[in-house]
Amino acid sequence: MPFDITSPAIIHCGAGEFDRIAGETARLGERAVIVTGGHLHGSGRIGGLVRGLNELGVEAFVADPITDEPTVDMVDDLAAFARKHSADVIVAVGGGSVMDTAKAAAVMATNDGSAEEYQLKKREIASPPIAQGFAPTTAGTGSESTRVSVLTNTRVGIKRSISHPLMVPEVVVLDPELTSSCSDYLTTLTAMDAFAHAIESAVSNKSSCYTRGIALAGISELAGGLPGCQEDPNDMDARLACLLGSCFAGLSMQQGLGASHSLAPAVCIVSGIRHSEAVGALLVHVIRLNERARPDAYDQVKRAMGCDDVAARLEELCVAGGFSNDLAQFGLSKSDWNNVLDAMNRYASHRQTNPVEVTDDYAQRLFESAVG
Repeated sequence: MPFDITSPAIIHCGAGEFDRIAGETARLGERAVIVTGGHLHGSGRIGGLVRGLNELGVEAFVADPITDEPTVDMVDDLAAFARKHSADVIVAVGGGSVMDTAKAAAVMATNDGSAEEYQLKKREIASPPIAQGFAPTTAGTGSESTRVSVLTNTRVGIKRSISHPLMVPEVVVLDPELTSSCSDYLTTLTAMDAFAHAIESAVSNKSSCYTRGIALAGISELAGGLPGCQEDPNDMDARLACLLGSCFAGLSMQQGLGASHSLAPAVCIVSGIRHSEAVGALLVHVIRLNERARPDAYDQVKRAMGCDDVAARLEELCVAGGFSNDLAQFGLSKSDWNNVLDAMNRYASHRQTNPVEVTDDYAQRLFESAVG
C-alpha cells in the first residue's frame, strides 16, 4: 500500500536546546513573528529570544498570545499580523493551540482567502507557507511534527483540520526545561493526548510499517516518561522522554486514528472542553470496546507499555496525575448524546481506521460508557 511520510527537517533534543532557536530562525528568515501562550508572553525567555534574534540581524515581532483552543478567526488574525510585518518565518513557543494556530497562519500568510475556506475545502493551498520553527512547552499534541492544524469553527459548529505536506515545521526544539512548569495534572492530561495519538496510530486499520513502528516507540517513551514526571517533576530525562513520545506520536498520525478522535471533536463542540480532556476521558473506553470485538488488537501496544492491560494501566497513570476517565466530570450526561451525534456526523473522521468500524451505534455505546 503506497503511503507518504512527512517530518520536520531537523529536531534538536535535550535540556538547554532552546538556545538554538534564535540561530535556526536566522537561517530561515530575516523577519520573524513570535507567537506564544499567555504563560510565556512577556516573559524573560521570550525577551531573550527577541534580543538574540536582533543580535543576529533578524527583526522580531511578538504577536498577541494564544490563550484558548485555536479557531479559524484566530488563524486569520495571526496571518494578518504576519503579513503586516512582512514576516518570512514564524516561531511558535507553546502548547498545541499555539503551534496549530501558528502552522495554519504560516499557510494563510501566503495564500488568498480565509482559513475557513481551506477548512471547508472551498479552496486548496496553492503557495508554500512561510518558514516555521517550533518549540513545544507541553508533551501532548505532537503538533510540532505533524502536517495538520485542527481548528474550531463556531459558525458552522465543527472542529476540523487544515492539512498539507508543506505545513510541517522546518525546525523543532524539544527542550524538557520548557515543560518543567507544567503541573502534574497538565503533564498527565497532555500525555494522555499523546498516548491516544500513538496507540490509535499503532492499531489503525491503515497503519504502515513506519507509522506503526514509530507509534510503538512513542508509547514506550511515554510509558516510561510519565511515571517519572509524576514522581519527580524536575526529572528532565523523564520530561524529555514524554516530549519524544509526543513527537513520535505526531509523526505516526499519518494513516488515520481511532474512535476517541471520531468522538472527541463532537464532545468538545457540545461541551466546550479541551481536546485533551475529551480524548483522555474517552481513550480507555475505546480500548475496552475495541477489545471486545478484537481481543488481540492491542498485543503490540501491551508489549510497548510493558503491561497486560492497556486500559487499566492508563487509568492508573490518570489517577496518579489527578485526572478521571469520565466525561461526567465536565457536566456531560447521556442526555447529550443526540447533540454529540449531530456534531460527530458533521466531522465524521477516523471512523474507518478504528479497529472496529465507528458506526453510530458504536459511538453511542462509547459515549455512554464514558459518561457512566
